[in-house]
Amino acid sequence: MRGTAMSRLLAGLAAGTALTCPTFAQQVTEGEDPIARGEYLAQVGGCTHCHTGDEGPGAYAGGVELDTPFGTLVGPNITPDPETGIGDWTEADFEAALRQGQRKEGGPLYPAMPYNHYTKLSDDDISDLWSYFRSIEPIAHEVQVIQLPFPFNVRRGVAAWQALYFEPGRFEPDSERDDQYNRGKFLAEALAHCQSCHTPRNAIGGPITDQKYQGALVDGWYAPNISGTQGSALEKFDEETLTAYLANQHPDGLASFGAMYQVTKSLETAREEDVRAIAAYIMQRQDEDEPRQPPRMEDIPDDVIASGEAVYVGNCLSCHGEDGMGGENAARLVNNGGVTAKSPTNVVNVLLQGIVARNEWGPMPSFAEVLSDQEIADVTNYVRRSWGNKGADGATANLVEELRPGAEIEPSLELTTNCPAPGNVEIPVGIENQVADLSGQTVEAEQLTPIVSGFASAMPEVGYSETLTALTSSYCQALASEEPEVNKSVFLERQLSFMNAVDDALREAGVSTSTE
Repeated sequence: MRGTAMSRLLAGLAAGTALTCPTFAQQVTEGEDPIARGEYLAQVGGCTHCHTGDEGPGAYAGGVELDTPFGTLVGPNITPDPETGIGDWTEADFEAALRQGQRKEGGPLYPAMPYNHYTKLSDDDISDLWSYFRSIEPIAHEVQVIQLPFPFNVRRGVAAWQALYFEPGRFEPDSERDDQYNRGKFLAEALAHCQSCHTPRNAIGGPITDQKYQGALVDGWYAPNISGTQGSALEKFDEETLTAYLANQHPDGLASFGAMYQVTKSLETAREEDVRAIAAYIMQRQDEDEPRQPPRMEDIPDDVIASGEAVYVGNCLSCHGEDGMGGENAARLVNNGGVTAKSPTNVVNVLLQGIVARNEWGPMPSFAEVLSDQEIADVTNYVRRSWGNKGADGATANLVEELRPGAEIEPSLELTTNCPAPGNVEIPVGIENQVADLSGQTVEAEQLTPIVSGFASAMPEVGYSETLTALTSSYCQALASEEPEVNKSVFLERQLSFMNAVDDALREAGVSTSTE
């Protein structure tokens, strides 16, 4: 998706195994043009969303700004221009970027590039994508990709991120599932990288793996819960309606918007069997998720709902109807996952930004200059709690103010939920106290040398990644406890600086950084 960062961030199969896998057998047809197949893979993978700017000089010439929690990255030029694109790359360079997260010049790529998903692509996939991108028009367009402030512009922190969260390897089908399920799993988990948006991430962009597909805020939009847990947006779908929705066909008046529209736009010309496979996988994988309690319904006073109804009657009723069912040119609001998601963010964003006319749908005007922050919050609460809708969280005027164009979005979770999980490592109390004592200051590697040495002596079996994770988690928890009102950007800066300092201390101590 555009703007998916940390996004819009697997042990390999032997080559012979990949060639006999039924999932890949239906993916590669003997005699199929590799350029045409590469173009199709790029389309389904949504490559254009990050590499083709709205006002840029042409397809894949870069320039799309990707807003991350750490600052701005810009999608690079991936046309075969030798000076400003990838014209001087080899296929090996291309493979290293997609499947290993490595730059041509050496060193790690920022995880805004979803190589943690592309690593599952087959050799044929890589070769055909390479053939396609070598065939497109070369466009000379210089792009300044890294626009992050210090310390986020230091790539060593990215290497540490990869050590924590990146597991290279090819796609492995589930032998207990049928071909359609496995094809859908490959498309969703690898090529279309659905988890990049729908799985929550911690403060340093690491996926929270025990909350797979349970919804997340991405670039100011809420990618809803599409897991098998209670409150999932999938409760409103079956495989047929989800297939139609993904193909941008608006079943029962349900239309995609925001970043999800880019996905459905890419899939509307995809092969029907592929879209059906994605829908089958997403719907059937729900059985893998542990049930949980439904989201708590936040109390919203009756007078707020009444105020929202008045705003709705004056501004929305003519298109969306008294019953919220919409009409010829307007989407329905009843039982609409985009409306009833746990977070009200998407409804607020649509009211602020509007939606341009698409297909048979008319334009949705922006109310940014028409309604106050409180009025937008009130009408958001009204549509999320009317006609049987059960949107869990309430909207506030403060939320609206934060979401107005150009405003930073405050996190919906407490700071501690953004800390990396400590894993199975139990840090000795003495070391934990030493780490806590550092939470109110900028930490240098020299300060961590005795802590790292003590940790290694107490737990010699624990390797680099586990040590880095455990110590960073301990520091993060201590910082959140010591300064619960700390600004998020300051919190992120301190956490990443600490992680880099731990990395330096571990390297100086001679701890191997190998992830194998």
